[in-house]
Amino acid sequence: MPDPMEPEFTGQNPIVAAAARMRARKEVGKAVDSAHGEVAARRPEDAEESLRLFAEHLIAGIRRLNAILGERNGVKLVVLERPLRLRLRFGELRIALELDDVHQLARVKGLGLDGDYQFDPNSELPALVNLSKISTEAGYGEPLTPSSLLKELAADARLEPPSHLNGPGPLTFD
Repeated sequence: MPDPMEPEFTGQNPIVAAAARMRARKEVGKAVDSAHGEVAARRPEDAEESLRLFAEHLIAGIRRLNAILGERNGVKLVVLERPLRLRLRFGELRIALELDDVHQLARVKGLGLDGDYQFDPNSELPALVNLSKISTEAGYGEPLTPSSLLKELAADARLEPPSHLNGPGPLTFD
């Protein structure tokens, strides 16, 4: 019978693997959600200012997320000016947010979030609402916040197990 404390055994056990993924998602979600307090909240006046505030919140969330994931495997944000555009990268995943200043909208492309979004003026945090979805579709009216965007981006992220879990543990069998 294989030793249940060996990494080969736990790596083959689907229940242990699923629990590790769930734990990792919770940790990533907690880190992203806790990033909201770093950026001063104020009401933006137009779509460009709203997208800049959205980018500030993304940067705060990315810092926390990268602290957990490690810089090598981290999320990257590129801000391009004139017209304002945001590019989020995480491994092979890409998300683009582009400002449509004429219509005061943000166009989102990638990760199944494609569509035209409008900023929610009543939200405390910068939030986008998808105008491309009709009322009968799933997710209609749900705001896209910086933290929900990062959670969606890092949903399948894999964290390395803590080093203390690689040892034999408190129980040893002779």
